[in-house]
Amino acid sequence: MASLYIHIPFCEKKCFYCSFVIAVGQENKIDQYLKCLKIEAQKYKGTKIETIYVGGGTPSLLNTSQINQLFEIIYETFDVEVSLEISFEFNPESVEQNKVSILKKLGVNRMSLGVQSFNEQYLKYLGRNHSEQSALNAYRIIHAENVGSINVDMMFMFPGQTIMELEDELKIFTQMKSEHLSLYTLTLEKNSRFFTKNIKLDSEKLQAKYYEIVRKVLENEGFKQYEISNFSKEGYQSQHNLNYWSGGEYIGLGVGAHSFFNGRMYWNVSRLMLYMKMIQDERSAIEHAEQMSVLKQCENALLFGLRMNSGVDINELEKRYGKILNSEQYDEIHNLIKSKLLLKEGNTIRVSDKGRLVLDEICSRLIS
Repeated sequence: MASLYIHIPFCEKKCFYCSFVIAVGQENKIDQYLKCLKIEAQKYKGTKIETIYVGGGTPSLLNTSQINQLFEIIYETFDVEVSLEISFEFNPESVEQNKVSILKKLGVNRMSLGVQSFNEQYLKYLGRNHSEQSALNAYRIIHAENVGSINVDMMFMFPGQTIMELEDELKIFTQMKSEHLSLYTLTLEKNSRFFTKNIKLDSEKLQAKYYEIVRKVLENEGFKQYEISNFSKEGYQSQHNLNYWSGGEYIGLGVGAHSFFNGRMYWNVSRLMLYMKMIQDERSAIEHAEQMSVLKQCENALLFGLRMNSGVDINELEKRYGKILNSEQYDEIHNLIKSKLLLKEGNTIRVSDKGRLVLDEICSRLIS
């Protein structure tokens, strides 16, 4: 079985996340894109799917007819497990009661709201269209439909963000009574508009301090951290992401979508018009593909497993892939345990609180 991810890249305004903007008179590109998704999906016809995630850009920009078309593609193409987790991303400005209601009828039982911040200054910084109040109103609309669970996406560590501002953000979030929070630090991608403006992020020491504040506040509110950037109430972890972090297979459809299926890692071209032309010309839109060696799969399972609070059972890892980590890697694991960056409990290793703050460094030391 595999997880299914569908990338919908459209947005109404160019901002921090968007890859393609829908302007007046260009709405027909969404219909063309859906036709391409249907064609691409055919090569997986009959594949059993255990989770579905519709995200990227603003899938909620689709109108009700297009939403129905999208789910027709899903249900007619794939063997969908009964009572599986089906997630759908919303930006606050595109939340409408009728869309939420239709999605619930179509089987969506988890919605993710891309709030990013409740602070007007940082929303403007990110180029977002919504305000604190519109984000709260959007949450209330989704919550009123009783869809199952609601995740909120947020960011922290904006340049110059104070502890009081961070605590205010967390207070607003906890008052919403959401079941799940995905919380990421602001990163500067090369060639992004933030990178080119020479914006400097705060020191790693300060980031560590803020991260600890976040963890303590959320823990006091009943949220359990289960992955480096994800916190949930009991029983509300993202099953889609857990499959990904556990080394499970996943199928990505759409522009720039990544897949890991039948031991092969591959991804589509990242330019929308090129993707649609290749699909319409009956060509594969795959930009790059490689057969993943057993060693690489094992390393990925180890590294992604260390992102999770539950850690990695080394015996289970060896049963799944064979004893293929080399002696240097085992020595490095031992050294990381000795330095208290990793903790060992029985056959399970996991990252310590100290280690979470330097997880990227730990991972780089474990790759052969």
